Amino acid sequence: MKLALDTSQNSGSIALWNSGRVLYSACFDISITHSETLMPQVDAALTFCGFQPADISAVYLANGPGSFTGLRIGLATAKGIAFGLKIPLRAFSTLQLEALCRYRCGRKVLAVLDAKMREVYAALYDEELNVLEGPAVLAPEELLNWDLSWAYLTGSGSKLLKPSLEERGIPFVPVPEAPLDASGLFTLAAIFPREENYDFQQLASLEPFYLRESTAQVRRQGN
Repeated sequence: MKLALDTSQNSGSIALWNSGRVLYSACFDISITHSETLMPQVDAALTFCGFQPADISAVYLANGPGSFTGLRIGLATAKGIAFGLKIPLRAFSTLQLEALCRYRCGRKVLAVLDAKMREVYAALYDEELNVLEGPAVLAPEELLNWDLSWAYLTGSGSKLLKPSLEERGIPFVPVPEAPLDASGLFTLAAIFPREENYDFQQLASLEPFYLRESTAQVRRQGN
């Protein structure tokens, strides 16, 4: 049984997988913080599906880019579970998880997440989810240097980019915005298979994929 977690955005998501299928998937808004909601959500999922924590055989995590606090909480939780149970932890790109909604749909996929401070986290993928550009943190207009013609546009940063695309007359295919679903990490693991083993050193050295310093650090440097 495998557990998937995403706390990279203002909403969170968890999922359980067993015997070749998703058993449980839930998205939740956070009116407080991920630190207060994540573990109760995991406990509820395990109880609902009749599992114990010891039944978890691997943890999959959306490890950024995204919210600094959310990424730290998600990774700390995933590490704690992996360390405690001596099981593999595999980290995935949040942008690739966002792009998964248009996997093998015949076009490039531009995943953009709102990075605040009038910037976006972005990566451009082919229809097989191989990286063509990025990942990077950029002002929306800087993305116009990429070949975006007729790409699917998905993610919370789409609204920041659409005006620039429309002004330049660059055709694109919008994708309705929806919360990220951690169950997609199971699909990414199947698309990009690799051997999964418990590795203490690798686990200890794993850090969130921030792409830039925190908003507070950036503002401090500007003063």
